Amino acid sequence: MFDSLLRERVRDQRVDYAAIRKHDAARLRDYLTRLAGVEPDRLATSERLAFYINLYNATMIQAVVDRLRPGYSPQDNDFAVFKEPLVGLRGGRVSLDHLENQIIRKQFAEPRIHVALVCGARSCPPLLPRAYTGADLEQLLDANMRRFVADPTRNRIDPAHGVLELSKIFEWYAADFGGPEALVGFLQKYVTADLAGSKPTFRAYSWELNIVPDAPR
Repeated sequence: MFDSLLRERVRDQRVDYAAIRKHDAARLRDYLTRLAGVEPDRLATSERLAFYINLYNATMIQAVVDRLRPGYSPQDNDFAVFKEPLVGLRGGRVSLDHLENQIIRKQFAEPRIHVALVCGARSCPPLLPRAYTGADLEQLLDANMRRFVADPTRNRIDPAHGVLELSKIFEWYAADFGGPEALVGFLQKYVTADLAGSKPTFRAYSWELNIVPDAPR
């Protein structure tokens, strides 16, 4: 259900929120209702993490669809979309911030979640045109990180010229990557250039909505 929606509505790393609102509103609501009834603790570890990633991303899409208007950004009203209890979970409701920081980050020592959880902004990682599954989660997360690090719109890595300009995600969540001192070592696994001695700086973050360019709002 969610997989087919993403395949139809994600293109060129952007989301067609208007088409989802027009054609897929019931399908998305039904999917979120189903997720709200799942007991995550009964799932295997990889399936549980895939479940939470899908829950976060589907809830974020629903939140944007509900708020879609010209100029809308996830940072509107002091980032209210992340603080409101929008996530249906175990028969109750929590916020996107709670799901990310109090559940996912606490239960999984997995820094690559930061290239899977999509906050609806241009500078966040791109939404995949498919849902996550436990069966290939490891491969997906690794491919996501490699693609994100290599994306010149999000990171600029040119150690030969002393350039290591990184996404703000690596600064905000430095602890998840082993701390500021370990960050370069973490990144080295995903690039061929030698990063030894490189000092990272961090790029400005665009909170403009990750909507397809030609979509109405």
